[in-house]
Amino acid sequence: MGLMYTSIRVINLKKSVDFYTRVLGMKVIGHRSPVPGEKIVNLEDKQTHQKLNLMWYDKGCRWYTPYKKNGVELDHLMFSVKDAKSAYKRMMKNGATKATDIWEGKERTMGLVKDPNGIWIGVFSQNKKGKR
Repeated sequence: MGLMYTSIRVINLKKSVDFYTRVLGMKVIGHRSPVPGEKIVNLEDKQTHQKLNLMWYDKGCRWYTPYKKNGVELDHLMFSVKDAKSAYKRMMKNGATKATDIWEGKERTMGLVKDPNGIWIGVFSQNKKGKR
């Protein structure tokens, strides 16, 4: 068994596509609307090839439920990067909203921002041994 992809519900499809492509550097690999009132944008991470589907539902769609607008539908997505501090600063510079401050520990550095739906997006890097 292997994980194929992750899907998240989004409030604003255009803002979400912009965030995941421009801020996180993912690429759009497809669009689908298999059910009336449903729009799906398929994304892929350029480095790991992990897939993420952005799901948007019109109020008339059979899958529609009100969105809570606070990101609790998914706890967080974590991206492995070479330098979490630099990646975090770049995301903030490009308009991301801060969820946490950058955290630098003995073994790892990480920080989390919020996407346009309130979902936390993290960047994580391993520190060289002995480096703080």
